[in-house]
Amino acid sequence: MRRNSLKGVGVVIAVLLAGCSTVNDIRQNPPLLSIGSVKGAETVAECIQDGWQNTSLIGGTVGGQLQKLGSRYAVVAPNSETPWHVADVSPNGAGSTVSYRFYRTWQSPPDRVTDVVKRCAR
Repeated sequence: MRRNSLKGVGVVIAVLLAGCSTVNDIRQNPPLLSIGSVKGAETVAECIQDGWQNTSLIGGTVGGQLQKLGSRYAVVAPNSETPWHVADVSPNGAGSTVSYRFYRTWQSPPDRVTDVVKRCAR
């Protein structure tokens, strides 16, 4: 009986790992939001990171790691090992452009997450 239980746990772990996405996988999804801003890329990215780190969801916060990629920024949450939310912020003239993607294409992210992106871009 114990052997069957362990086998079942192995199957569950394999299924969960198969559903993991990388940041690059998420970037293959179409953006759910694409917003222009008069604010600079660094300002918008830092605002999104702070906002997500202070946004409560079940069991904690959204989180967020800020990554600088040349002149662009990426905010990845909860972290780059298990990304669910990716906000890419690029300079655009005197302002910036934000592209927000969620790790699932068949489900919408919580409004609290997208509200932070919208607020920071304003």
